[in-house]
Amino acid sequence: MNSRQRITTVMKNGTPDRVPFWCLLSLEHIIKHGIKDSKTPSQIEELIEAECKLAKEYNFDGSLVYLPGSRKNANIDYFINRSIKDVPVGAKTNIFEDADPESWKVDIPEYSNEDFYSSHLSREILGDNIHLGGWTGCGFSKAVQWFPSLEDAMMATILDPVKFRSLVNYMDELSIAWSVAQIKIGKLESIQISSPYSGSGFISLDAYKSFVMPSVTKIAKAITNAGGFSYIHTCGYIDDRLELLAQSETDGIECMDPPPLGNVSLDNAKKRVGDKIFLKGNLDSVNLLMQSSDDVVKKVVAETIAKGKKNGAFILSSACSVSAMVNPDRIKRIAEINTEKGVY
Repeated sequence: MNSRQRITTVMKNGTPDRVPFWCLLSLEHIIKHGIKDSKTPSQIEELIEAECKLAKEYNFDGSLVYLPGSRKNANIDYFINRSIKDVPVGAKTNIFEDADPESWKVDIPEYSNEDFYSSHLSREILGDNIHLGGWTGCGFSKAVQWFPSLEDAMMATILDPVKFRSLVNYMDELSIAWSVAQIKIGKLESIQISSPYSGSGFISLDAYKSFVMPSVTKIAKAITNAGGFSYIHTCGYIDDRLELLAQSETDGIECMDPPPLGNVSLDNAKKRVGDKIFLKGNLDSVNLLMQSSDDVVKKVVAETIAKGKKNGAFILSSACSVSAMVNPDRIKRIAEINTEKGVY
């Protein structure tokens, strides 16, 4: 199998020839270790070339395009610094009491082939044998980020849940249009549905069922209908909602932070939901990747592979993104261990 086939097999909840290896790289890591002199790039081509360079050096089976929707020669400062709080045309403020999400639906954009130059360039550089993915925020998380503060957002879910849900629905439509375009026009194969405010440290199970579940399910269905795979990215404490994540019609779960960053046991997750969806992650992004000795890394990585590879449907990965402080040699070493231990 090549890398692309390997990832596809896992995302279909199957068993490949070996465990795929694919970490999410932070923008800071890409800049520090992928760009000459570690200078923040000014144009999209520099960033894409750096991403692809590291994907090859790390022997990843997949690569996530950090800015999948960019035009040729685009100045990436705009994309990196653009706030998700941008108010749609016709809305004057981010004040919840004045919001009218239903009237914003005219602002859902249409995309063209030129909008996905960065995705096409990634494929051109990496070739056909590696999996390429994109990302979107879930409507709930985008709605939360629209508010001036997290506290304001959480209060809105209590004080006016009907209007808040309307805001989530609008953000869902944006996410769906963006995701479908990445697959159909950008020719990306999977979409990471980023849902950072959905762990038990932020919201209860009841709130998850009420606000998040409908959001991620709606987006996942649209991605499936467009011919792509989807997986939910939620950091931290999610052990109490693994079954809900598995019922959302996405194909997989990413992060699964182990203690102390989260509370997910890979063994336990495999038993509970591993026959329903693929699992991606579980290597501690801080304590293991940044702080542990080489011997500890070898031991933990081998144990994680052994737990994850049972019955397939597992991608070895850092739980969350790889920070700039992680030595590239450590990622390369994990790839070597996986090549040895991850074979079925």
